[in-house]
Amino acid sequence: MKTKISTFIVIFLLSISCNYQAKDNIPPAKANNETYTGPIIDMHLHAYNEGYPMFGMTHPPTLRGDTFEGVNSAMEHKEKSLERFHKYNIVKAVVTNGESWLDDAPESILIGSANKAIDSLRKQYSNGGLQLIAEMAPFYNGILADDPAVMPYFELAQELDIPVGFHIFPGGPNYGFHLMPEMLGGMRTYNASPLQLENVMVKYPKLRVYIMHGGWPYTDDVKALMYAHPEVYVDIAVVNWILPQEEFNSYIKSLIQAGFGDRIMFGTDQMVWPETIDIAVATVNSANFLTLQQKENIFYNNAAKFLRLPDEEIKKHKGQ
Repeated sequence: MKTKISTFIVIFLLSISCNYQAKDNIPPAKANNETYTGPIIDMHLHAYNEGYPMFGMTHPPTLRGDTFEGVNSAMEHKEKSLERFHKYNIVKAVVTNGESWLDDAPESILIGSANKAIDSLRKQYSNGGLQLIAEMAPFYNGILADDPAVMPYFELAQELDIPVGFHIFPGGPNYGFHLMPEMLGGMRTYNASPLQLENVMVKYPKLRVYIMHGGWPYTDDVKALMYAHPEVYVDIAVVNWILPQEEFNSYIKSLIQAGFGDRIMFGTDQMVWPETIDIAVATVNSANFLTLQQKENIFYNNAAKFLRLPDEEIKKHKGQ
């Protein structure tokens, strides 16, 4: 009798276990595969003047294996970029040197600037022509975020209460140091950890900072920094078109599982290759582990909160 009871219990427990495993192996809900078509905020774009040396440049193969032919002029660059604003419903974009596009998309462009003297940035802000200090990229010269030459820019941003977009890694194309040493010769992977922002955030605790390119591949460092400092966000520019889809998925999933899904923002870092916008949007929409709500947060809601967009503007963007 005891043997029969024991056998029954074992069968019962195995049955429960199989049921739980079956539930765990259920494919993602259909909603997870839906394409997000609502408003988008791109936190990382570039505009250039005529004669920019990268015009016409072919992007070397990414880790996905893609190559891109660069546009040949500032006009072509602007036109093809703004075409994608309309195609993907990009309602706001942080554009370095964005003043050159402002007349064409006055309601969409947020002007970012950083490679100027402090007094010049202050004057630009006073004239209404500066919304963010971005992108800051001392990394290209081997200079850390808390270097005495860099800290005054963070101080200015906190004083003016405007966000900072800080570039660390990846910089340029994969293997970029070897392909473009004249441009990328100062960058080093040992200087690329997001933890270099720790002293900045301690000194300027009210500062709103977003780490451009998501801080990849320093996943644990990013999570540690975001855990310690609630004003630290990330954008996912470049990593959403230069990395293989599965690597992108793994990285974003790690941040979301750690509880930071409300501080991940969409970006492209579109330079002279407008089609990277297409890939960047598709990459997020192809991340099937994301719910439609999580996609909306990444594409729009998180950035709207970070930028402190007025409720009326948000309602307008969402057609409410």
